[in-house]
Amino acid sequence: MQRHLGWMVLVGAFAVTVYAACQSPVAAGGIMLTGQWGSEQGRFTATQVSTVFNGACGSGSTTEPIMLDKKGRFDLSGLYGAAGTAQAPAQFRGTVGSKTLTLRVMRSDSSEAVPPIVLNLGQQPTLASCH
Repeated sequence: MQRHLGWMVLVGAFAVTVYAACQSPVAAGGIMLTGQWGSEQGRFTATQVSTVFNGACGSGSTTEPIMLDKKGRFDLSGLYGAAGTAQAPAQFRGTVGSKTLTLRVMRSDSSEAVPPIVLNLGQQPTLASCH
């Protein structure tokens, strides 16, 4: 009986370890990006479940978290709309440095990309006018 109890404890410990690993912000796709970045170009907020970007010239969002690869890059689908237009499917690509995030957005219905948006970790946005 004592041997059986030891086996059950071992199996239980393994199950807890597997569950904790699945809940960790590190996954096979990389490291989960969370935080807020800002600049005169906009505000970018990444959470464990979604991403939101609000800028002077447009806004967008995703319904999944951002997973960075080993080089600090990401690429995921979402919605984006230029100021005054409806949001449409788009691809969000970017790189993250120690305190900066560079975002590139490509709308699926257009061959034109939004110019690169550079944001700083923890900085409050000071939105400039769209030009």
